[in-house]
Amino acid sequence: MRERRPSLEELLASKTRLRILKVLFKHGELNITKLTKMTDLNHKVVQYHLDILKEYGIIEEKQIGRIKIVKVRDKDPKVARLRDLFLQLFEMYEEEDQSTDQIIQSAED
Repeated sequence: MRERRPSLEELLASKTRLRILKVLFKHGELNITKLTKMTDLNHKVVQYHLDILKEYGIIEEKQIGRIKIVKVRDKDPKVARLRDLFLQLFEMYEEEDQSTDQIIQSAED
């Protein structure tokens, strides 16, 4: 069990949490098994970071039988704004990555 809640800076400084958030913000709701596959992380690591994201109120979990579903709390205006910001940032950097890939491909041809 964690001794203290991480600061906002620590929350957003984790590459693992950013990877999880990216997938959840794009898909909204996933079961944990699918989330672990999409992030290429193991279940224990994903669950640890999900617990932190739950503490901040960014996500919520619901249990359906043996299946755990993780969902972004985008009805919360703060979380919705965070999601919109992240999606814009992810889109911006993906466009830059694609442009870089095209430049590299052109140079190789």
